[in-house]
Amino acid sequence: MAYDSLRCPNCEHSFRVIWPEPLPSHYHYLNSKITMKCPHCGEMNEVYGFIIDKIKSAPEPGIPSVEVLSISPRDPNPDPDARRNYMQRMWANRHARYKATYSQTK
Repeated sequence: MAYDSLRCPNCEHSFRVIWPEPLPSHYHYLNSKITMKCPHCGEMNEVYGFIIDKIKSAPEPGIPSVEVLSISPRDPNPDPDARRNYMQRMWANRHARYKATYSQTK
C-alpha cells in the first residue's frame, strides 16, 4: 500500500494527503496547485501536485491525514522554481525557529 505525503513548510510536520474521489478532470500533476491546511499549525499550503511525495509503504499510524481543500485548473505558466521556493520557505522558517530559540537577549 502506498500513500501521498506532504511536509508543512511552516512547522515541518508531515501529514498524509487524502484526495477527493473522483479526482477533478482538470487536475494536472505538474500544473495544478493543491490547497491543504496543516493539521498541526493550521497554515494553508498551496503547492503544485508534483511536490507531494509518494511514499511506497503503508502509512504510519501516528501520521495525521488532511483532505485536499481545492485543486486549481491547469496553470498555463507554472513556476519553474516551485520546488526550490518550497524548500527555501521551509529553511527560512527553520532558521527563524532556531534563531528564536537560541538567540541571546540582552
